[in-house]
Amino acid sequence: MLVTILLWGCAEQRLRDDATANMRDGNFEGAIQSLKDGLAQYPESATLRAGLSSAKSEAMGRLVSEATQLRTSGKFDQADKVLERALAMDADNLRLLDLRGDLNLARKQRNGLEEVNALLAQGKKEPALRRLDGLLQATPKQPDLLALQRRLQQDLRFEAGSTQGLGETRPITLDFKNAPLSAVLDAITRGSGVNFVLDKDVRLDNRATVYLRNARVGDAIDLVTGANQLARNIVDPQTVFIYPNTPDKKREHQEQVVRVFYLSSSQAQTTAALLRSMLHVKDPFVDERANMVAIREAPEVVALAERLVALYDLGEPEVMLELEVMEVSSTILNNLGLDFPNSFTFNPLAEVGAAGLTVNSLGTLNGDRIGVSLPNLVLNLRREVGDTNILANPRIRAKNKEKARILIGDKIPIITSTSSASGFVSQSVNYQDVGLKLDVEPVISPDDDVTIKLALEVSTLGNPVSTSTGTVAYQIGTRNANTVLRLRDGETQLLAGLVNKQDVSNAHRFPGLGDLPIAGRLFSSQRDDKSRTELVLAVTPRILRSAPRPDIAQAQMWVGSELYTRLLLPPEQRNPVGANPPVAVQAPAKAVAPAVVAASAPEGPVMASWKAPEVVKVGEDFKVSLVLDSGGLLRGAPLEIGFSSAEVEVLEVLEGDFFRQGEGVTSFSQAVNPATGRIGVGILRSDSSGAMGRASVVELRLRARSAGPVQLQVTSLQPIGMGTPVTVGTLPVLKMQVQ
Repeated sequence: MLVTILLWGCAEQRLRDDATANMRDGNFEGAIQSLKDGLAQYPESATLRAGLSSAKSEAMGRLVSEATQLRTSGKFDQADKVLERALAMDADNLRLLDLRGDLNLARKQRNGLEEVNALLAQGKKEPALRRLDGLLQATPKQPDLLALQRRLQQDLRFEAGSTQGLGETRPITLDFKNAPLSAVLDAITRGSGVNFVLDKDVRLDNRATVYLRNARVGDAIDLVTGANQLARNIVDPQTVFIYPNTPDKKREHQEQVVRVFYLSSSQAQTTAALLRSMLHVKDPFVDERANMVAIREAPEVVALAERLVALYDLGEPEVMLELEVMEVSSTILNNLGLDFPNSFTFNPLAEVGAAGLTVNSLGTLNGDRIGVSLPNLVLNLRREVGDTNILANPRIRAKNKEKARILIGDKIPIITSTSSASGFVSQSVNYQDVGLKLDVEPVISPDDDVTIKLALEVSTLGNPVSTSTGTVAYQIGTRNANTVLRLRDGETQLLAGLVNKQDVSNAHRFPGLGDLPIAGRLFSSQRDDKSRTELVLAVTPRILRSAPRPDIAQAQMWVGSELYTRLLLPPEQRNPVGANPPVAVQAPAKAVAPAVVAASAPEGPVMASWKAPEVVKVGEDFKVSLVLDSGGLLRGAPLEIGFSSAEVEVLEVLEGDFFRQGEGVTSFSQAVNPATGRIGVGILRSDSSGAMGRASVVELRLRARSAGPVQLQVTSLQPIGMGTPVTVGTLPVLKMQVQ
């Protein structure tokens, strides 16, 4: 029976060891199946039953964590495979089923976002906003979709307000020298059909000199009224009310709007300070409890405030810091030799039959009545060798410029005694942190670099120290490292060299004989204790939310003059030359013909070609550029590029210089789908001008995954001309050889 019990226990332990090895290697299915087979053979084993439950829980946790990370990285197909593997082990797990539903929803959202980006590349903002509203019906709290919806709403409102509410969009030419203001306004009315209503305090005999060529009607009215210290309100698309630009008249005639901003990331006080500084708004109402700011201003100022708040109230970037702390220790202990006794003890003995020693009995002491105590002779044959790796692998998520702290260790009580004059003694207990302490403060830049302020301290508990009052304290050994690192997203940096080395040697020798050169080892015992400890720290930042960096079209705003602040289009977009026939109005004594600019037709087809490095190695990052060559003006170029995800990994898609020539403002969108091997790019120049010549239109930062041939192919290229048809030459194919 004893043998049977021992064999049963050995079999249980063997099954547990096999399952542990499989779990360590990631073979969750093999570990769970071996434990199930063991339970079938030993159904009464509580050890195997507990091990099976623990293995299932650990496997589910690790697979769910891996699937969540893959979903966050946009690798939906790989995440789906991980979930299928987990469901094969536990088909009724509600958490896995919910995660699969979230994954399918995220895949639909990505496809929907690709459609939205395609519509934006074509300049169709209103259909893109409607498609975005449909996506938000499924996930109304999705932050990326909400941010894009907010930006589109701001753009559409800005574009609607930039027309200034006038029905006439044709350009107008004015040519007046020292003419009465009434004559200038009458000429604008005759040329555009815009009606004017004047305040009673407006002086019509003011003289005005105006020379305008192909200017917008709204800009012409603003220039005329601004030059004469007047302000205007648009009553309807055909009517403008003009009044003196004085504080009293503004309070009397200027309409006002109350706008409430509920902030998500920025603070209400700092947002109010921004509005006061930039727009000179009057005393914004601030509610710190609700993180809300409310203003009451003219519609033009409110529109500007909306743009400023949208740019300022952006989410804080966040980073996941993967830390790996290793303490590698090695110890060697040698204790060899003979340990001779170092003392003898003599004890006087009582006489036979006596109860003890007396003074008289001391006189009769002899060799038979003196006892001797002789310690043992010890032969030391001891050697110990140890190698220890103490590993900590914490992960911590931190916001930009916010400190985060990790403590792995113990709190050691430190007892302090206090004595009063009356003799009363009180004790207090304080706790000292001993172990691994790590303080980090990340700073995330818009180019996905992470600057990390890092402070590492590793402390160990040493020998106890007793004070004169009997209180016991402890020695604490520490090792510290403070540094500042600047790493790219996903880059790993090792910090090592914090070495603690000890070499202690003790010898017990027989006097005289133990000091002999060779034979002395027979009369001594040598103890050599060597230890070496090295601390290694590996830091890998992974950006979860990048630092926002709005493009120049969003971050730059034209706001008019100090006296008349409102949103304006950039100067190059205010004059729609060639959109409609211009209206020419001039004084009778002088006639000037308006100039009309015609769109240029492309000369020959638009050609595309690749620019790539000559030599590429496996695992190396490299850049390739798609170059456009056009003899005519182009406004945009939606395109698609095909690639193989097994050959290359797409790290970044950047806009080239073609459409940004002449400080042109562009809208750029891109989407990468590794599963289908597709890169979609949309570029559209925001102003009414175009770009021509030869320059790169898009740049790709890639990483070679395998050796052999690599191919990139432009599958679609649809340049947008300036109102004339555009032909495209042969679509290029890039073929490279990876070493």
